[in-house]
Amino acid sequence: MQKTGIVAAVLFASLPFAWSCAQSTGNTGSDEAGGSAGQTVSSGGSPARGGTPATGGSPAIGQPSSTGGAAATGEGGAPATGGKSGTGGSTGATGGQGSGPAGTGGSTGQGGSAVTGAAGASTGGSAGQSSTGTGGGSTTGTGGGSTTGAGGSSTTGAGGAGPTSTAGGTIVPLYTSPSDPSWDAIITAAEAHPTVHVVAIVNPSNGPGSSKSSGYTAGIAALQAANIKVLGYVATGYGSHSIASMEAEMDTWKSFYPTVQGVFFDEQSNAASDVPHYQTLAQYAKSVGLSYTVGNPGTDVAPAYVGVIDTMLIYESNGVPAISSLSRWSSYAPSNFGVIPYAVSAMDTTFVKQARQYVEYVYVTNDNLPNPWDSLTSYFSQLLTALE
Repeated sequence: MQKTGIVAAVLFASLPFAWSCAQSTGNTGSDEAGGSAGQTVSSGGSPARGGTPATGGSPAIGQPSSTGGAAATGEGGAPATGGKSGTGGSTGATGGQGSGPAGTGGSTGQGGSAVTGAAGASTGGSAGQSSTGTGGGSTTGTGGGSTTGAGGSSTTGAGGAGPTSTAGGTIVPLYTSPSDPSWDAIITAAEAHPTVHVVAIVNPSNGPGSSKSSGYTAGIAALQAANIKVLGYVATGYGSHSIASMEAEMDTWKSFYPTVQGVFFDEQSNAASDVPHYQTLAQYAKSVGLSYTVGNPGTDVAPAYVGVIDTMLIYESNGVPAISSLSRWSSYAPSNFGVIPYAVSAMDTTFVKQARQYVEYVYVTNDNLPNPWDSLTSYFSQLLTALE
């Protein structure tokens, strides 16, 4: 991540790396980071509609057939007398194998609406119990004249599952050595906030380096054991580095550290003319198992990039951005975007909450130039709390 007038490379823990803060020639900002898809909240099923009352004399088409006025045989129950409201009685839920409080053939028992439909999945309670649909829809009875039985209230969608997490995420440029305390700190915080999507970009030597490091192998495994997604750093030179050279770097990442889950394209161009270049890189990354791609233009990009790179960091500068500058992306899913402000002295919970309307991933640090990414922000745990 390079910036005009700023030191381009930093040595730490005997491992060199580069970081960029802003683009030249129309490309502003850059540094390491990236993110994933948000969760959606599953909604409950649509309300089921009770069956229509059966007419006393008509035979039900249920299983087996009944003759309304005479005693109908409820499935699994005792014969019901015509005057009662058992199978072939007054009101109840359309469905099969009911288990109403008065039993099948009881006062408001199985099949309601004169139906003993075998296909129904609702429970024929006193006014029909709620059924649990696999897709949230109402069940359909087969008998009695009621077409959309399944009485009761509403069904529960998606197999009865409740709403999923709406927590946000953070993409951390973790440009320190695995022996640095920042690695233990990010693991501890991630384990304490398991709903937040934590992504760490690792950078042994401005990329994977020339040889495999046992320290990074163990460090990456420790991050992933804490459910932290790990990305490998690749500098793209704002579109100037050759496709072949960057594909070779991705191959090296997978060779040295095969569990790495994605790639971080630093120094991403923001020009629409370079979209095919990054599309080629992203497709190659996925083909070799680097399934999650993050780009870092560090500034706004041409909308044509959306969908080419999974997540893009659209702000990398000192201080937090204005919320109005993020709102231009309101028509796109927040999972497409992240921000990484630096030189923010204290945790700004209000900013995090407001930014989450437009961006999925937020990392804020109190570190500053010449390299804001050589430490973990001092308020990282507070940041994860705000993202929950």
